[in-house]
Amino acid sequence: MLKGGKTLIYKDLQKLEIDKDHLSKVHKNLQYNEMIGSYYDRLIQEQVTDIEINRLDNKLERLQMCNSYWQIDRYDKQKIKDFIRTNLCRDKFCNNCKKVKQAERMAKFMPEINKYKNLNMSQIVLTVPNCSGADLHDTIKKMFKSFGKLIEYFKGYKKIKGLDFTWLGYQGAVRSLEVTYKKDDYHPHLHVLLIHEGENGEKINVNQYSYDKYNKREKRKFSDFEILIQKIWYLLNNQEKVTKKAIDNLEVGYSCMMDTFQDDDFLELFKYMTKADGLEDGKIMSYQNFKDLYYGLHSVRQIQGYGCLYRLKDEDLSEIAEEQYEEIVNQLKKEEEPVTVSQTVQALLKDYEFMLISRKKIYKHIKSITQNDVD
Repeated sequence: MLKGGKTLIYKDLQKLEIDKDHLSKVHKNLQYNEMIGSYYDRLIQEQVTDIEINRLDNKLERLQMCNSYWQIDRYDKQKIKDFIRTNLCRDKFCNNCKKVKQAERMAKFMPEINKYKNLNMSQIVLTVPNCSGADLHDTIKKMFKSFGKLIEYFKGYKKIKGLDFTWLGYQGAVRSLEVTYKKDDYHPHLHVLLIHEGENGEKINVNQYSYDKYNKREKRKFSDFEILIQKIWYLLNNQEKVTKKAIDNLEVGYSCMMDTFQDDDFLELFKYMTKADGLEDGKIMSYQNFKDLYYGLHSVRQIQGYGCLYRLKDEDLSEIAEEQYEEIVNQLKKEEEPVTVSQTVQALLKDYEFMLISRKKIYKHIKSITQNDVD
């Protein structure tokens, strides 16, 4: 059906197909949204101000309409349904929109990050002691402030007498917040991509974070730099003055791990702030968890770039993808003009007569090719 060309990647429509497995996941997420909707409804009943009631009402309405209908261009002769758009709520608790946000972040950040693959890239995970739901918001704000100061040390804008960070050759960073939980025990932590010129150093140190949760098996050792970050991170989060003496007098800081960044780490860096289950116990989010996270994550900016990654722009991949998508659609339109219809996810799941395609599949494919070219 399709002729090859310089910009045309796909030889057949199967590579654009949205399969039943994907539709089933969307349908399952819509069922989960019904539970979240009931939580919003309960939260509305607890409000006393019209402003907050209206805000929550709007959130609930958008959540209930999310992915309810897909606009489709239907090619009856060729048995093709081309997904055009659907309504998204963009709610932080919507499992469908979380995945959309993750994909958008990957598309936005990765082309820019790939420009610095000639430098060292490290993954850093920074944690603090778990907190209650009531303390979650303040704990996160303190972590963000502490991380900003840590970056200032790396840049050399803030000094610690007796310590020198110029060897690090700091260039930039991206930090991302994740929150896991179990009942009223919340674990906020930061996933960080650090771009730098210097080497991390040999991992030779052992402390309490070296062992598994049963404190029996040694799992890892730390470099001198990791130990230093652990102690600075402790002092910053406890609002203590950061001096070399304070660092030397501190037996152990807060947990920090720093490793060479792997491709799989991008999924950790750009995933959503929290999941339907807390990951700590695998149980579904309770209403109290929802309430704690709603207020704890209010006005929280999950992703932040620093240094060379401070202002990130999309690569021109969207234009390339659009060209290739239009070429494929034009081939379909040579045979017939489509009929535009709206269908539910459930109806699409039951349809085995038509192939369902999407321009987003092209974008995903081009993005993967671009990353491989950079590699």
